[in-house]
Amino acid sequence: MTDTGTGNNEVISFGPFRVDRARRLVEQDGAPIQLGSRAFDILALLLEQAGQVVGKEELLRKVWPNSFVEEGSLRFHITALRKALGEARYVTNIAGQGYSFVAPVSRLPAEPSPKVKSPARPLPPRPHRLLGRDQVLRTLAQQILEHRFVTVVGPGGVGKTSVALTLAHDLALQFDGDTCFFDVGSVFNPELLAGGLASALGIPKQPAGAAPSIVTFLQRRRMLLVLDGCESEVDAVAVLAEQMFRETSHIHLLVTSREALRADGEHVHRLLPLDCPGAGAGQSAADALSFAAVEFFVERAASSLHSFVLTDEDAPLVSAICRKLDGLALAIELAAGRIGTYDVREVARQLESEFALSWPARRTAVPRHQTLSATLEWSYNLLSAREQAVFRRLSVFAGSFTLEMASALAANEELSQAEATQLLGSLVSKSLVQFNRGGARSSYRLLDMTRSYARDKLRETGEMVRTADRHARLILRLLADAGANKNENGLRRCRDILDDVGVAIEWSVSPEGNFETGAALAEASAPVWLWAGLLVECRFWMKRVLDAIGSPKLDASCELSIRAALASAETFTDGFTEASFNSWLDCFEIAKSLGNIEHQLTCLVVLWAHRIRAPHYSDALSLALQVEALTAPIPDQGIHAMADWMVGISRHHLGELTTARAHFDRSLAGDTLQARQAMLIQFGYDRRIPTLGVLSNLHWLEGRPDQALRVGAQAVSEARDLAYPVPLCEALTWQALNLHLRGDDPGEIDVLLDEAIAHARRHFIESYTGLGLALKGLNGCRTGLAGSNLVTEGLGLLSKSNYEVFHPLFLTEFARLRAQSGADLDDQEVSALIKLESDLHENWSSAEVKRNLGEILFSKGDKDQAAQLFADAADCAERQGAIAWALRTTLSRARLADDENSRHKLKTQLEGLLGRFTEGEETADFQGARLFLTAS
Repeated sequence: MTDTGTGNNEVISFGPFRVDRARRLVEQDGAPIQLGSRAFDILALLLEQAGQVVGKEELLRKVWPNSFVEEGSLRFHITALRKALGEARYVTNIAGQGYSFVAPVSRLPAEPSPKVKSPARPLPPRPHRLLGRDQVLRTLAQQILEHRFVTVVGPGGVGKTSVALTLAHDLALQFDGDTCFFDVGSVFNPELLAGGLASALGIPKQPAGAAPSIVTFLQRRRMLLVLDGCESEVDAVAVLAEQMFRETSHIHLLVTSREALRADGEHVHRLLPLDCPGAGAGQSAADALSFAAVEFFVERAASSLHSFVLTDEDAPLVSAICRKLDGLALAIELAAGRIGTYDVREVARQLESEFALSWPARRTAVPRHQTLSATLEWSYNLLSAREQAVFRRLSVFAGSFTLEMASALAANEELSQAEATQLLGSLVSKSLVQFNRGGARSSYRLLDMTRSYARDKLRETGEMVRTADRHARLILRLLADAGANKNENGLRRCRDILDDVGVAIEWSVSPEGNFETGAALAEASAPVWLWAGLLVECRFWMKRVLDAIGSPKLDASCELSIRAALASAETFTDGFTEASFNSWLDCFEIAKSLGNIEHQLTCLVVLWAHRIRAPHYSDALSLALQVEALTAPIPDQGIHAMADWMVGISRHHLGELTTARAHFDRSLAGDTLQARQAMLIQFGYDRRIPTLGVLSNLHWLEGRPDQALRVGAQAVSEARDLAYPVPLCEALTWQALNLHLRGDDPGEIDVLLDEAIAHARRHFIESYTGLGLALKGLNGCRTGLAGSNLVTEGLGLLSKSNYEVFHPLFLTEFARLRAQSGADLDDQEVSALIKLESDLHENWSSAEVKRNLGEILFSKGDKDQAAQLFADAADCAERQGAIAWALRTTLSRARLADDENSRHKLKTQLEGLLGRFTEGEETADFQGARLFLTAS
């Protein structure tokens, strides 16, 4: 923050708090509290003008003097300040004006600064204000004062030097100014280390060696000694530092290094990268600026281009840049420095190329910090030849990897797995490999730019082909081992390596790769992509292999597995298109030619699913009966349950409710976990969930609305326990439909639909996105026409994905609700709806479709045609045993009857229908019928 020139040496107190501006310290009841640097600057400015309103523009200008940030960032830090102070009453927002500190304050002069000794050698200039390091600096200050010997360890470019220098400046008063900073990285010979340090301390050179003189000199002083960049001479520094620590009483050693010294008395502090947005975070400027890495990028970019402002449009790109750079301060500074020449999008693009490693730093930076490549080259050159070899080989991993994966890949005829394990540990200690503790599944990874550098070295040494091939075969073996039992634990382990699967496939289908390995990887990984709900990724990799290798070179069985996975992914993402249907027909023919019953059943299931959704229910039933016949000789209860599921769904949709219920009951009772899991692994689809979902609707149709909800709730509960996207979409939408049919609370229905829509969108399942939107729109239209656009959008998505099971019901209900709201439907629309109904074979919703049309025609004054549709609806409902539809239809007829005899007859029918219900008296239809009978 810009110095205002007044009050910077004051100590201000309010309530239990004490603010020392000179020391940038806030204490509560004498104990320091954690407060970010921006929040401290805001507090200091508000305290300076306590009782007055400080405008937002002034706060933004003074707290961010060299940057242009939006108001959202100010609000974020105000919130953090209020949270730290514990009470909102100290800082008040004055609407439309700014903020004011409203509590009484007391001002005292700061304690006079002690006389500062001239340092042995002046410290280098204080770095520009560090962002996101306040807590680190407080922790390190406490550690160095308490333990005297602290080594700050971290990868190159993480900001160790800046932190150490800032801390040295902060603590200078504590040591009466007696500080010394020595760049060990500038020493190119360990024999010159002690002499160089002696020179920095101002000690005359001694003929017998400098180390004894250094110790003698330091024994008489209380000093903060900073040894920077010690990884280059780590052994020599360890010996000297240990001697200084052991033989002096008041020397405090602050060391920076890419690996610990492992010296007696040393306390290691691992410096982590700046906090940066994870995947999906930082999508707006305000959100992105809550991360220290982004805030640092913006500040550095503004210093290169004064007009730079982080916008909502650029925020996702900057967040991705910081994430790609793993929060490394040097890397972020180098990237931000390009903003003066390129826009954010171009910087992000360059980051994916080799150019990023050569972006230049400030001219005054030490050589090892001039570029990212120089920083990594410095570390690489300090490795032994065997460490370099392991480091290079690890670069083929796409992300995290386990110890077993690393040792298996790095080992060869010259290097055992035990030696590779030991060398991996050495690379971790030198901060070139990151170790992530995770209980039983601890893992390792290379930072992104480190991986890019190591991969370049792998190519330079000519090892790429051999290492990439070993990696592909390793990933194939891991897929085979983890997926051998085809259980969820194995699939979960496979999911953890999917990034590496993609890398291995891409290598295998390249000119230098092995096509056979690529095909095997695609076949082995196909069920994992589907199980994980990564449908788009599954499509990409299956198609990549088929396009690269081609049918003539593929084993027929392998090709069948890959094509089936591709067709599954296409079906779930694009819907049940005619192209998808033809793809499955091709798979079916291949399966028949191989005599493969299992794959024939798979293809028939999907072909049936195409027809059931089209909707072509008679064709669907024919395919389901083929499955029933094909499975008849097979002594597998689970396979028979699958056939019952298919026949049951087909007969439900045809309106054959009693027959359908028997098939559902057999399917649920006889299905086996093993058979269900086979379908889950192959399609990411659990047939038990749609069985329960459709059965719940059948219960509603047959007049058991309470049982319908219980079965629907069971489907939702079981679907939540599955790690698959499609079953949950099915369960949520069937339950929402049944609640909608009952006339239950629209808010409760919307909760289910909002979850279904979000879930479907997250997994790119267009058909269930459409179903959820259409149903949500109809739900909204019950109390007006606010949901009209949603109905239209949802039905459009359903048509696009060839899922039209609900079209007749939803279209006619939508039209009826509009007519009831006073809309005048044009004749063309009504004629189209009548044609739609007449072209359909009788199905599960036919009675309600006819009733809806009857209501529409009655509203337009066509009583005769309306009466005929009502009569047809009643006959249909009675024929199917759908007393829920029958109740609605009879109530419509009774309300519109225009003579006493007809009304009396229909009231009698209505009473008889109510008597057939054994539950559901609280539903809207039941209550409406009771009210009508009471009022008549």
